Amino acid sequence: MFSRLLQRSVRGGAQRFAGAVQLVRVSPNVLTLVGLAITAGAAVLIALDLLLPAGLVLLLAGSFDILDGAVARASGKTHRYGAFLDSTADRYGEGIVYLGLLYLFLVREHQDLAVFLIVAALLGSLLVSYVRARAQSLGYTCDVGWFARPERVVLTALGLMFNQMVVVLWILAIATNATALQRVHAVWGQYRLQLRSDTPPGAEPDDPASTPPSSQKSRRGPAPTSPGAV
Repeated sequence: MFSRLLQRSVRGGAQRFAGAVQLVRVSPNVLTLVGLAITAGAAVLIALDLLLPAGLVLLLAGSFDILDGAVARASGKTHRYGAFLDSTADRYGEGIVYLGLLYLFLVREHQDLAVFLIVAALLGSLLVSYVRARAQSLGYTCDVGWFARPERVVLTALGLMFNQMVVVLWILAIATNATALQRVHAVWGQYRLQLRSDTPPGAEPDDPASTPPSSQKSRRGPAPTSPGAV
């Protein structure tokens, strides 16, 4: 998967640079917020139809997304709130970029089809992240997927730099939703394996009456802490 190859190739350099950043005592959370601010700047450039600079700025914002994690690991500040803030900033960042694209194609260029693609791509992007978060909250592993955030950022930046955003939006609209379904399928496979391991020999896997109460409870996973959890 491209995400893992990208992370392996960049993480080493980020770890070395993290030491220098740590010397000036910059908090990983500050880096996260700076990256979000730079992403907002890229969205403004998109809305102004300055696509090449927008693509370059978006890549710069993506480097902050890698750097904040590297600094957190180097400084030993890998706290849960930092991970929560990073994920939240990532979702805001993607939404802001799509707002810039929406303004570009709706107000400036009046391309209705592109607007539809933007909505479809945004829906898929949010679902990719939500499915993973929800699956992990229930104890499943959900790291699969062709179009995780690194792929989306790099592809969007390239589309901006080469002025091929309509083509990129087609790819994102299809690939992000396919990735969300890919993750749903992966979780379903883990659930089926869990059913087989919990079901007594000769019993139907989906028959509640033939399954011990403790197994029935474990299948459902922990109850969310609030209606809007994850």
